[in-house]
Amino acid sequence: MKLPITWLKQYIPISWSAEKIADALTMSGAKVEQVDRKSGDPVLEIEVTTNRPDCLSVLGLAKEVSVLTGKTIKYPKVSVEPGLSSPSAAKALADKLRRGSNGEKKLPKIVIEDKKGCPKYTARLIEGIAVQSSPLEVQKCLEWMGARPINNVVDATNFVLFEMGQPLHAFDLDKLAGGKIIVRRAKPGEKFLGIDGIEYTLDEKTLVIADAEKPVAIAGVMGGKLTEVTDNTKNILLESAFFDPGLVRQASRKYKLSTDSSYRFERGVDAGSVFSASARAAELILEWGGGQAEPLIEKGNFKKTKPKNIVLKIDRVEALIGMKIPFSKIISILKNLGFKIKLSGKNKILVTPHSARHDIVIEADLIEEILRIEGFDKVSAAIPVTHHPETPVEDAQATGILELKKFLSSIGLKEIITYSLIPERFLVNSAFTDLSRAQKIANPTSADQEYLRPLLLPGTLQSILFNAHRKAASLKLFEIGNRYIDSAEETVMAVSLYGNLEEHWKRKMPVSFYDLKGIIEMTLRFLKIKNYEWRENEPCPKYENSSSLHVGGQKIGTLGVLNQELLKNWDIPHAVIYAELDLNNFFKRLNERETPRVKALPKYPSVRRDIAFIIDEKISVRSLETLMRQSAAPLLKETHLFDEYAGKNIASGKRSLAFSLAYQKETGTFTDEEINTLQSKVGEALKSTYQVEFR
Repeated sequence: MKLPITWLKQYIPISWSAEKIADALTMSGAKVEQVDRKSGDPVLEIEVTTNRPDCLSVLGLAKEVSVLTGKTIKYPKVSVEPGLSSPSAAKALADKLRRGSNGEKKLPKIVIEDKKGCPKYTARLIEGIAVQSSPLEVQKCLEWMGARPINNVVDATNFVLFEMGQPLHAFDLDKLAGGKIIVRRAKPGEKFLGIDGIEYTLDEKTLVIADAEKPVAIAGVMGGKLTEVTDNTKNILLESAFFDPGLVRQASRKYKLSTDSSYRFERGVDAGSVFSASARAAELILEWGGGQAEPLIEKGNFKKTKPKNIVLKIDRVEALIGMKIPFSKIISILKNLGFKIKLSGKNKILVTPHSARHDIVIEADLIEEILRIEGFDKVSAAIPVTHHPETPVEDAQATGILELKKFLSSIGLKEIITYSLIPERFLVNSAFTDLSRAQKIANPTSADQEYLRPLLLPGTLQSILFNAHRKAASLKLFEIGNRYIDSAEETVMAVSLYGNLEEHWKRKMPVSFYDLKGIIEMTLRFLKIKNYEWRENEPCPKYENSSSLHVGGQKIGTLGVLNQELLKNWDIPHAVIYAELDLNNFFKRLNERETPRVKALPKYPSVRRDIAFIIDEKISVRSLETLMRQSAAPLLKETHLFDEYAGKNIASGKRSLAFSLAYQKETGTFTDEEINTLQSKVGEALKSTYQVEFR
């Protein structure tokens, strides 16, 4: 919001410099970002928060300055019915206009079809206008605000918008088909030619102002080209209304139209200024272009609600802000802010906020108003008193995630935090093609925030890309966050390795699948998860090779080497090993205390024998170990793979494996015959089940 100091001083007689006004406003909560100069005149650039739409006007900010300086505002005088000498004259003219000599209605018909979207609509006819340039001082005011002067009619509506904060629009009355104004929703596919010369295709959610044939404005956003005021206009219909802020915001975002009107409507204008703004604009039009204003036509179902009184206890002021403010000062501040005050017993007052202050709802809001005017800088620093429950409330998952992060950091991984909102191209580039499983945002603020992430991979690849292009040779990253897939929210952990296993001048060992597998298994042990199993996955577009991790028979994640085509989508030069695991329900065990269990050392030594064979390369080592243990149970205590070979003298699709087997019993030592019998059982089981060839 811009605040020209010269314009401000037309309402408040103050001698303060622009810099002093800027400091006072900033300290009271209206942050001044800079003091600009336009043609030598100072203009403040103010950041107005969304809860203060009352400050989106010169008069609104003038009220703030008035409270801070103690000066009285000189409001512009506005007649109830501009151009009419008295209320009786207004009534007589209204009766005359409503019916001509033949008894037909002469005033245009106003129809509000969507009363929820437009609870209050007013229209005022002004006839016989001479459209010309507006006064130079008015043009200068508009230029201070960054608006282009057009003509006296349009400039009057813009002037009032900036002065009072109420948007208005002027239609060329003679261009309205059928002499009607209809406030309705657009028909699907209906066309609208905006005042910017662009044709828009509307949807059924858009609130429009239409004549008998077509839309002539998108309500609260933009007027139409076909009914704009030009040099040939003689008669106008002046609109002043209150539109639903949500509908205005929706249309503004959908059609990418951000205007001074939509900016104010979507934040909530003061419904109480609809009439006065219309009268103010009509007066200016009559003053600058002549003509005759007719009585106001009012439509809608806007019901005046009884002002809500807020009880303010004076002792609560000191209790909340930590400083004592005199009672008289509190009363003065609230009255100067435009609030109605009524005493109610000892040290208690009833406060009725101004209709423009939608943000004042509870007692604490009033105390905040008192403090910001008195001055935040006057509050002395003090450590607040805190109260803690005797028995702290524990969140097993939050505690578990924190401990898990500490563990992963301790083994050399770096934490990353990436965005939950991502564009569609990130999903496509990550080989996530079933977009129906992802949650799409209905009204994203930008094209880069279309979807809630259904997996953490895109954020991880972004981080790897950023660091790899800055010469990082070794990356070990993890992220713990939420993903949103199949209409469910899940807490997951993503771990990735890239480049060399470590940054060392002599050892240049690239990361492998098994490096990350070891990290995952260390993590499972930390989480006290024991009954897990790795299973080989079928080929998929995301991985060159991968395995799925199962706990208690349920799949909780996948580990694999990312496909080279996928990495090309991200311009990542080297291999990436990636794992993503579902962490839900795994943190309760972290806080469980396990009873230590001890076992006596064996009295008799174990006996080791080796076994080597050629087998199909698709058979997993885990299934082989399980079979061998079962065939020689319970005496086979340990199986250890110590050699693997594939290549020369080994048929294609085969590999040679060598295991060391350890046998042990508690009742004595083995004889050679017993060991040979056990080895034979193992060999027979392998041959009958997997048709191995012994070496």
